[in-house]
Amino acid sequence: MKESCCCERIRLITLALFSLFVIGFAQEVSAQGGVAGAFLRVGVGARAKAMGDAYVALARGIEASYYNPAGLPFLENKEIMASYRFLSLDRQFTFIGFGMPVQPEIQGSEEEALAGGFALSWLRAGIDDIDGRDTDGQSLGGFSNSENAFVFSFALNPAEVLALGLSVKVLWNRFPDIGIDGETISASSVGFDFGARLQPLDWVTLGISVRDISSKYKWNTDKLFGEDGSEVINKFPKIIRAGFAVNLPQVPGLILAFDFEDSNELDSEVHIGAEGNFKQNFVLRGGFDDGALTAGAGYDFSVFGKMSQLNYAFTAPGDRPEEEHVFTWVFQF
Repeated sequence: MKESCCCERIRLITLALFSLFVIGFAQEVSAQGGVAGAFLRVGVGARAKAMGDAYVALARGIEASYYNPAGLPFLENKEIMASYRFLSLDRQFTFIGFGMPVQPEIQGSEEEALAGGFALSWLRAGIDDIDGRDTDGQSLGGFSNSENAFVFSFALNPAEVLALGLSVKVLWNRFPDIGIDGETISASSVGFDFGARLQPLDWVTLGISVRDISSKYKWNTDKLFGEDGSEVINKFPKIIRAGFAVNLPQVPGLILAFDFEDSNELDSEVHIGAEGNFKQNFVLRGGFDDGALTAGAGYDFSVFGKMSQLNYAFTAPGDRPEEEHVFTWVFQF
């Protein structure tokens, strides 16, 4: 009887941890609560967020590994990017990546090889200091959780106006020190993103991506519950996003972008963004992120003779419970 009560307490604790984590990050993606993989749907990078997350056609830096890997062949230099999002309730959301253009030479031929690009990136969402309590309200100490996506992206430019890209994502969700014996339960899998980028005119770019193909979490709780354990699979919804970006010749420096996102498991979303040069090395951005107004700025400067950029984004609460602040640093070499 005592062992049965302990198992029941562990079940309740584990359920509470899952609920807290899902609810925490579901706040960042309105109408997506209770669906696995929410941390992969909140967007990355201050430039993209300031432009309302309308980035599937614009992506051409490290963010392309997230929004549309087909943008990687348009990297002009090696690039490092680090981004941090400020969140409440002891939650963290970070993104770091490295990317570079690839254009191998064909020996003995004047023909140019296909332009390409690749990127390695790591996306992490975490929460610490969850106050664990049993069914009697007694404290069981603090708990934590982290969700991770390790992403390898590669793309080629098979035609002057067309680029195709693929991202392979290793997903890992971990709950350490759960249960009486401090066991760790985790789930992992591999998912894929596919993207295409088309530029029919110098001032028009089209983009489409299909994200989270085969992405899922596969949980096994045998370590916690023994014979009472079970296997549960949480599939991520497949996301399809299409959009366009225009840079009107009549207004140099002004970029307008529009994205539409759809899934058979989630509500459709609309993203609109704009970016304009305010003065040399300084740009202003604004947008509409599916119900929330966004704004931000970017500043280019030189570090040790290399180009660097600081970006900031602010997202109004909208349907979310709080505003967001995103800071991103980009270094090119």
